[in-house]
Amino acid sequence: VPHPPHCSLLRRATGCLACRGMACRRHAPTTLLRPSLALRGAMVLHIFSPLVADGAVLRKGAMLRHGGVAGNLHDAGLLLTRLNDAIDSVVSTISLGRNSSSFPWDEASVEKGGEFWNPLECGKSMRVDARSDKWARCPPECPLFAEHFGNDVHCDFRCVEASSAACMATNPNEPIVDIERGICRACLQEGCSKCSTDGTDTCAVCSSGYVLRNGQCENRYFYVLAAIFGVIAVLAGVVLAWVVDLARRPTVNQETLDYALLQRSRAKLHMPKDDEYSRELWPLSTNLTKEVVAGPQFRLAFNFQVTIIVWAFAIGIAWVVLAYVYDLELLQLGLHRAKNARQNCIVVAFGYETQRKLMYVKTCFLIGVYVFSFVYYVSIAVRHQRLFQDMDDEELTYKDFTARVLNLPLVKGSQPVEKDIKEAVERATGEEVVGVSVCWDFKEHAAELFEALDADLEMREKQAIDETTTSMSETSNLSNGEETEQRDSQCLVFQMVEDRIFGSDTQKIIKSSRHHHHARERRDRRRALIAGELTSSSDDLSSSSDSSDTKAPSIQTRLEELWSTRQAFVVFRSEYGRDEAVRKVQEQGGFEHCGRTVKMIKATHEPASVKWENVADVSVATTMRRFIGGICTIALAFIVWVVVFYAPYAYHVMSFNYAHGQEPGIETSLMFTIVVVLGNTMMYTSCGLVADRLSFMYNDDREVCYMLLYSCACVSNVMLDMVVTYKTAYSMMVGMDMKTYNGVRLAEVSHFTERFQTYAMQRSLGQNLLAYAFPSTFLIPFCIEPLTSVYAPLKIFSLLIRSHKNIGKHDAEKLLLPQVINLSRYADLLLNTMLAALMLFFPGGLTHRAFLALAFSHCVIYVVDHYKVLRCIRACFFASNKVDRYALDMLSIPCALIAVCATFKANCQEGNAFHMCTEGYSLVGVCSGVFFGHIILHLFVCRKIVPLLAPRKADDGVTTPYEEIAKHNACSWFSCNPVHCLRSKYVLQHEPPCDFWFAGKEHLLRANPGIGCYFQEDAIDGETYDEAAAMASIATGNFEDVFSSKQSSRSLKSPSSASRRKRSTSPSGGPRKQSHASSGSLADPFAKR
Repeated sequence: VPHPPHCSLLRRATGCLACRGMACRRHAPTTLLRPSLALRGAMVLHIFSPLVADGAVLRKGAMLRHGGVAGNLHDAGLLLTRLNDAIDSVVSTISLGRNSSSFPWDEASVEKGGEFWNPLECGKSMRVDARSDKWARCPPECPLFAEHFGNDVHCDFRCVEASSAACMATNPNEPIVDIERGICRACLQEGCSKCSTDGTDTCAVCSSGYVLRNGQCENRYFYVLAAIFGVIAVLAGVVLAWVVDLARRPTVNQETLDYALLQRSRAKLHMPKDDEYSRELWPLSTNLTKEVVAGPQFRLAFNFQVTIIVWAFAIGIAWVVLAYVYDLELLQLGLHRAKNARQNCIVVAFGYETQRKLMYVKTCFLIGVYVFSFVYYVSIAVRHQRLFQDMDDEELTYKDFTARVLNLPLVKGSQPVEKDIKEAVERATGEEVVGVSVCWDFKEHAAELFEALDADLEMREKQAIDETTTSMSETSNLSNGEETEQRDSQCLVFQMVEDRIFGSDTQKIIKSSRHHHHARERRDRRRALIAGELTSSSDDLSSSSDSSDTKAPSIQTRLEELWSTRQAFVVFRSEYGRDEAVRKVQEQGGFEHCGRTVKMIKATHEPASVKWENVADVSVATTMRRFIGGICTIALAFIVWVVVFYAPYAYHVMSFNYAHGQEPGIETSLMFTIVVVLGNTMMYTSCGLVADRLSFMYNDDREVCYMLLYSCACVSNVMLDMVVTYKTAYSMMVGMDMKTYNGVRLAEVSHFTERFQTYAMQRSLGQNLLAYAFPSTFLIPFCIEPLTSVYAPLKIFSLLIRSHKNIGKHDAEKLLLPQVINLSRYADLLLNTMLAALMLFFPGGLTHRAFLALAFSHCVIYVVDHYKVLRCIRACFFASNKVDRYALDMLSIPCALIAVCATFKANCQEGNAFHMCTEGYSLVGVCSGVFFGHIILHLFVCRKIVPLLAPRKADDGVTTPYEEIAKHNACSWFSCNPVHCLRSKYVLQHEPPCDFWFAGKEHLLRANPGIGCYFQEDAIDGETYDEAAAMASIATGNFEDVFSSKQSSRSLKSPSSASRRKRSTSPSGGPRKQSHASSGSLADPFAKR
C-alpha cells in the first residue's frame, strides 16, 4: 500500500513515477537532478543520501537514476524530518529537466486509486533496453519472465504463468519454473551439457568427465579429488600435532638453543664497526631508501618499490578525479551484475551505451597514462643511475682499491703464485701492492675445501671459548653424545622419528651424502683435521678423540694440485695508486708475465659478490650448452606442472555449467590455490637451479639471470591463467545466454577480437582478473611469506633443538641461520605492475580499484620487506646495479601494455587522430606492432639516452690508505677467497693465517697486516628471543627493545648520524683529509668515505 506523502516526495526528488511503500518501483528514464554550482557537494549529498542506493549514482553532482530502485527508506519519520523543510528550497534551485522526452508517461496515469500500477502485462512481448527496470517483477497472476524463442526480436520477454507448460510454450529450452528468481530457466546441474525438457530440474546428457545418475551429473573424479584433499588434510593434521607435541616437551637442550640463536643474531645485518661502540642491528626506523645496509642494490630495490607505489597511486587517484569531474558512471562501469537473461540484456545495453559514450574520455585518459608512465619510468631510470653513481662516488669500498688482471698463465698451486704476480705488477706500474687474491679452478673439490674451512672455523671457535664455558658445554651438550633417556613427550612416535633423523649415525649419513663421492674419507678427514689441530676433543665441535696428523697434509696436497685461472684481483695501497696502475698498463697495452701479455682493468664488484668456485675458464660452447639445458629444465618443469596439475583444474573449470550465473564452489578455489602454489614453487625452484648451473662469476649476474627467468616463468603462468580465465568467462557468458548489444548471441561470435570487444566479456573478464589480482596475487602471498619462510622455521627448529639433547651446537646453528635473500622481489613487483596495466583494457569501474589495491598492497610489501631485511636475513652485499637496470628495462612491458590498450580503445572511435578502424587479425597485428615498437623505443632510451642524462663524474682517486677501510670491513678480497685462506694456512704458512670470513663470525678473524688482514673485533651482542620480555616491551610501547637486547646510546642515533669517511680532495692534489670512519654494512665490505 503506497504512502502518498512519501511517494510524492520521492517523485519530486528522484523523478519516481510509481512507488510501493517507501521504495520507488518505476522511474522516468534518464531522469536528472541538475543542481546549481552553489548547491553541488555535501549539502545535496547529505539530503538525498537515503535516496541514493542500489543502482543510483551521482553524475556531475546530479543524480542519475538507473536500475529502478531508490532503496528502502528505513524510517518514514526520519525521511519527513530531513526533507520536510529542505526539499522545497533545494528542489527550487535545481533544474528538474522534466520535459516530454524525459517523461513519456503522465504521472497521474501511473497511480490509480491509491494502488500501485504495474505496467507489465501478462503475455505481452516487451523488448528491454538500457532504460528498462532491471528489478521489475511480473504481475502475480503471471510472475515469470520468459524469453520469447523463435522470433528475430532481440531481448524480447513476456510474463507467463508459473507452470512448465507456459514456460515451454514461450521457450522450449527453459521449461523449469523458478519463483525465487522470477524466471523460466533451464536446469542448474553441474557438468550438464543438455537439460531435460520435462520441466524437472534434471539433466539429459552430461559433459565429459561426468556420469549421469538419476538425472544428476556426478563428477567421475570426485573420489580422486576427495582423496587428494584428504591426504592434504591428514598431512596438515600430522604437522599440527607434531608442532603441538614439540611445544609441550620439556626443555633439555637450552644452552645449545641459546648458542644457535646468538649465532643467528650475529649473522644478520649489523651497523658498521665503530672505534667507540660495538656493532648493533640496524634500528627499525632506518630509512632503506636512503641508507645503505646491504649494498647499493638494496637501496635501489626499495626505491623501486616506492616508484611502483607512487605510479599506482597516481593513476588510481587520477581516474577517480576524472570521474568526479566528468561522469561518475566511470566508477560504476563493469560492476553491475546480472543473474538471468533479461538482466543481462539490460546490463549489456546500458554498459555498451555508457561505455561507448565515455570511450573518448577513456581513450584520452589512456594516452595521458601512457605518456606519464613512459616519462616517469625514464626519469626514474635517470634518478637511479645518478643515485648509484653518487653512492659509488661517495662511498669508499674494497673495489676502489682493486684491479682485475686478465690473461695470466696457468700455474699449479705448489708455486708462490701470489708473490710472483705481486712483484710483476709492482715492476710494471711502480705502485705499491697490498696483496693478490688469485682465482683458482676448484669447483670439483669445492665440497672438500669448504669442509676444511668448516673444520678450521670450529677450531677457532673452540679456542675462543674460555675454559668455564667449555666445561659447561662438555657436561651439558655433546655434538654426537648419547641419546637422552628422558621421554616426557606426549607422543613417542614423533620423538622416535626425530631421533632417527637427528641421531648421531643418521647425522653422519646426511652430512656425508651431501658430497658426490668419497663420503667416508671426507668424514674421517674432517675428524682428523679437528683432532690434529686441537689438544682436546671436548665440546660439540669435535667428533673424534683419535689423535692423528696423517690426514692434515692431504689438504695441503690438494691445494698444491689445484690450477690457477687466468685472472686475479690485485689490491693496491690506495685508490689513486690503483687508478695510476690501470692507466699505465692500459697505455702500455699490458705487461709481460711468464710469456703472456697481461691486461688490467678496474674491479667492478665487491669481494662478497664473487662466487669463487665459479671463476674458471669455461668455453662459450659449454656456457651455451648449460644455458640451453637450463631452458629445457624450466620448460620441462612447466610442462609437468601444466599436464599433471593445471590441466585437471582447467578441465574441471571449463566443463562446469555456468547457466544463470552459477559459479564453481569452494573446492574449485582450493584446487586453484594448490595449483598456483605448486606452480610457483616449481618455477622458482627450477629458475634457481638453472641460475646456479650457469655458474656465474658474480652473484649480481646470477641474480639478474634468476630475476629474468623467474619473471618469464611468472608471466607464462599468468598467461596460462588468463587463457583459462578467458575460457571460463566465455563459458559463463554463453551459459547465461549473453548477447551482444546488436542481439547476436555470444556463442555465435566466432573471432577472438569480436568476443573480447563485447561488453559482456569485458565485464566478466575484468571482474575475474580483479579477483585474481587482489588480494590473491597482490597481497596474500606476501603476507604469508614471512610466516612460512621466517617465523615457522624459526619456531619449529627452536622447539626441536630445545627438546633434543643430541643436537649439537654446530648443527643447531645451521638449522637456525637466517635465510639467504635474493632479488626475486623485482619479478614479483613487475608481475603485479603488468596485471594492473591489463586492468585498463576493461570497464572503468575496475580501474581505480585495481590501481589503489596495487598501491596499498605494495605499501604492505614494503613494510614486510623492510622488517625482513633489518631483522630476518643473513648478512649479504649486492654492490652493482645490474638487477635494478634490468628491472627498469622490464618496466617497458607494462608501459607497452598501456600503449596497446590505448590503441585498442581508440580503434574505430570517431575523431581518432589516425582514422584507424580495423578488425580481426589486422587489429591483433597493429596491437602487436605497438607493443614491440614501444619495447624497442623504451630499451633504446634506457640504454642510450639515460646514460647521457646521468653522466659519470670524473674520478681522480683518493689517497686514503687501504688499511683504514680494511679495519672496518671484515669481508675483504683475501678473507672471502676460500682457497687463498687455506693456502695462507697450509701452503704459505702465514702466522696467523688469513682467516675465512663467515657471516656472524667476524670476532674470530685475526689481524695480520703483513698479508693485508686488518680487521679484528670483539664478539657482538645478540638479540633477545624472550617472548615474555618482548610482549612486555610491546605493552609499554618500546618496540625497539623487542628486537635488541641492549640499547646503547649509539643505537638511539639515526644511522645517518654516524660519522662518514668523505672524499675530500685538496687543491694541490695531495693527500686528502680524513674524518672518523663510519657507516655501511659491517658484515659487508662497505664503509663511508
